[in-house]
Amino acid sequence: MLDGLKSHPERLLLDHINGVKKRALEKANSIKWNNFGITEKDAIKLIEICALCHDFAKASSGFQKYITSSKKGVHVSHAPLSSIITYHIAKNTGFEPKYASFAYFVVRCHHESMKDFQAFGENLEALEKQMSSIPKEFIDWVESKLNTQVTPKISEIYGKLEKDVAKLNFFRPFSLKDYLFVHTLLSILVSSDHEDAALHDTPLILKTRLTLENLRKYMHAIPEDNPLYSLRKEFHIDLDNSLKYLDDSKIYSITAPTGLGKTLANLKVALSLSDESLIVYALPFINIIDQTVETFQKIMQDTEFDASTILPYHHLANPKYEEDIYGEKAIQKVLIESWHSQIVVTTFVGLFESLLTSKRVPFFYKLLNATIILDEVQSIPHKYWNPLADILSCLSEFGTKIIFSTATQPMIITKTRELINKNYNSKLNRTRIHYCGEIDYPSFMKQVEEEANKCLEKNQRLLVVVNTIRQSKELFNHLRSTIDISKLVYLSSNVIPKQRLERVSGLKKLKNQGIICISTQVIEAGVDLSFNKIIRDEGPIDSVIQVAGRCNRNFETPISSAHIYRVIDKERNRSFSSYVYDHFLLDMTRELLSSKKEFEEKEFPEIVSRYFNMVKERGNTDRENLTEQLRLLKFEEISSKFKLIEKRYDTVPVFIEYDEYAQFLRKKLNETLNSKMEKFEKLAQISELIRQMSLYTIDVPLKSEDLRGALLIENGFLVVTKDNLNYWYDEYTGFQRSQELMIF
Repeated sequence: MLDGLKSHPERLLLDHINGVKKRALEKANSIKWNNFGITEKDAIKLIEICALCHDFAKASSGFQKYITSSKKGVHVSHAPLSSIITYHIAKNTGFEPKYASFAYFVVRCHHESMKDFQAFGENLEALEKQMSSIPKEFIDWVESKLNTQVTPKISEIYGKLEKDVAKLNFFRPFSLKDYLFVHTLLSILVSSDHEDAALHDTPLILKTRLTLENLRKYMHAIPEDNPLYSLRKEFHIDLDNSLKYLDDSKIYSITAPTGLGKTLANLKVALSLSDESLIVYALPFINIIDQTVETFQKIMQDTEFDASTILPYHHLANPKYEEDIYGEKAIQKVLIESWHSQIVVTTFVGLFESLLTSKRVPFFYKLLNATIILDEVQSIPHKYWNPLADILSCLSEFGTKIIFSTATQPMIITKTRELINKNYNSKLNRTRIHYCGEIDYPSFMKQVEEEANKCLEKNQRLLVVVNTIRQSKELFNHLRSTIDISKLVYLSSNVIPKQRLERVSGLKKLKNQGIICISTQVIEAGVDLSFNKIIRDEGPIDSVIQVAGRCNRNFETPISSAHIYRVIDKERNRSFSSYVYDHFLLDMTRELLSSKKEFEEKEFPEIVSRYFNMVKERGNTDRENLTEQLRLLKFEEISSKFKLIEKRYDTVPVFIEYDEYAQFLRKKLNETLNSKMEKFEKLAQISELIRQMSLYTIDVPLKSEDLRGALLIENGFLVVTKDNLNYWYDEYTGFQRSQELMIF
């Protein structure tokens, strides 16, 4: 009887349960459980109970009929009964109500997002019936594995569970570590469950590791003809001296101006600290991820490697694992979602919305003892500083190392070990910021046109950064009426990612040619481009300085200028910057910039320090009260309130059939959705197709006047077909809409 029970169409239930248990216990051994307030022995026992009971209800006759049937009917849920049994066995084994209830909650949520900590409302009559259909031989097997007794009285067990959870929520004996504990427990269970379902008994291995020796060879081969070479060398010697005297610190900072090679410095520090544990390299924007991954791949150019060495993790990435072992798409998907790699390069959204979330995060347990690099960290909204500081500090108690790296260091965590001892800004005085004050929009356009013509006459490159898509399109269209289109480049999120990537690549190749680039903030940080002059509609100080970092990046001239304006939208009698940024931040920026009007790069550290001090003193660094919600285990509320990128409008994804490959992808998705292939392979193929379709997808504000017309609704997208392309999509400025105010 037991040998016939299945957990998945191709996997026996007992094999799956034992496989999950084995993987879960291996992961548990890498964690410092004592820091959670639970002994290592008890933690491992609790994980064993969760692993052995998580699919308990799959032994029921209803589920077995469902999983073995060629024609799948209504899905038979197994989490409710399995979670109640998990709580029951945990209590019988001697666990206090808190940990028994946590075990229930984790198993209950192992196939769905977490709600705020609670006992879920259940159909007890249906669960009693499901329990009665579980074979006695299977119950005996579970009892023997856990050395306990299982009662069939589900209603009685559930009543005790409800009381325990109600008491816990009333007295609230929780801490931030309990929040981390629940996520860790769930992460270990979910990752082990997914891995066993996809891999069965195939072990997980890392193909090749990127080493400090790889990095040294790469840096040794960098040409010495760059004007910044000697300064970069001095910077790395400074860093190497700090690395010789590392203490027990867990939170570090690397503060240095743009152009000194902080990416390589960050990697050097992480490799020195990581002890073969996971390295997470987090950045604000996807385009910087691709640039960083490309650098890391060059470091490994003489060594065979795959995604188990360097994993780009975002919705446009296409990482690959070794085909011979992990060839199936379903397996690749599991490996990607579990961050099976030495180095993961991801966005702040990918990292922080995995830390403050109600979602199941398969890789969460790996963050305990990881090395996390936060590059360009100043882009994190100040209203989240306190909860992020709390959670990062708490992670550091489990061995996690944090590296804050930026040219403009905010004060998210005040006590960090700075690894750069010298001030390099005085030696890198490449840019001067001019604050030009208020200007109306027509005058601003005229000013840009004049500067554009001057730059082109001198064969120079001009970058103009504005705050809204409306501005960017109007300005670009104004310029192309008088300037050769081949001398103009347009960048914003109104253009499909495929074109944006091509245009940034083109700008890199046109290094010594006169060009005018009109952009929104998509170009703000990390993009390795250099311009002779910059004009920018105002933003917060950190944003202004980030844009200034695209000016004279490689000392093309002794010093270059970035002119900052406050552009006024006279139609609405407000600044364009106010559509995008917090008034509080803009007011402080104007206060600082107006005090002097001009600032050279050597003065940037001082003005940034003053700015972030003002933010800390005057602002609310936990506006959403997330610190309290974390301690109350309000998972659902946390997830709804924590949004690193806030959308001022509801948006809808629009798929643009820009070329023949876009047409092919749309057709292939429809064919796959309607196919009868195996479930996990089908889901993996759909995920891969949607990833590729993302290169042709933009988010558009959901306004009736924007979307009026015959746009096709299909598979969660609005579709601009090839036939309608000319009407809905401009070749240069992208999607055609009315009065847009969307950023990026």
